[in-house]
Amino acid sequence: MKSIFIIAILGVVCVAITARPNEGLRLGGVTNLEGEKLKEAEEVLENSLKKLAAGEKGPHYKLGKMYTASRQTVSGLLYKMNADIIDSENEENNKNCNVTIWSQPWLENGIKVTFNCGKDDELTFRHSA
Repeated sequence: MKSIFIIAILGVVCVAITARPNEGLRLGGVTNLEGEKLKEAEEVLENSLKKLAAGEKGPHYKLGKMYTASRQTVSGLLYKMNADIIDSENEENNKNCNVTIWSQPWLENGIKVTFNCGKDDELTFRHSA
């Protein structure tokens, strides 16, 4: 009788855990970002743009407007964003880009930033955390 009771309790606990909305990090799962989390993604992108602009070979981009962003926990964090990017050296050159930031801050130059802006060639850069 005790074993049936314990199995029933474990079953209820399992159902409760899986039915509850998961607001935390989901390993491997993609989370679409909204509200404050979207603003955090904007900050991640702006920090990368500043680091790249400070380097010798990096582009001199600024964030225009962020439209969408998602985050996935992989070996580090993988952000995928769609945003308007402005070339600081040519303010009229405003383009919509899909930007990927793969952050592995424990590696040397562990932040990989990729810009895919439609007709332009895909550009990939690395910088330190």
